[in-house]
Amino acid sequence: MNENPCGKKGFALVEILIAVAILSMVLLSVISGVSSSIYVITGMKNYTKAILIARSRMNEFILNNMRGTDIKHEESKEYPKFHFTRITRRFEHPWFQGPIPVNITDIIVNWSEKGKEREYKISYIYQSQ
Repeated sequence: MNENPCGKKGFALVEILIAVAILSMVLLSVISGVSSSIYVITGMKNYTKAILIARSRMNEFILNNMRGTDIKHEESKEYPKFHFTRITRRFEHPWFQGPIPVNITDIIVNWSEKGKEREYKISYIYQSQ
């Protein structure tokens, strides 16, 4: 704080400019952090929806005694803009020689987020009936 020629105390213009510059840098970093947090929260919200769709479809498949045809790119009724695929195939492992009566079913959920295609996959290995 400086004393001006009139004898009054106050801040110099340079001191005020420095304070405003420091404040603007702090606010810029806070705003950047908040916008990054919103972006991550939105992404996790969609990822959580994909997990719910995949687990729900897998539970339906298990309740139907692991029977049903493959499904290709079907839209989810609960969450529009999410599509799922169910593929069942014979499970093959390099350690086991010869045929083993085991299948694997994959549920793949696809969605678009900010112009990028996203995917979540869940698998279930079970003995063939």
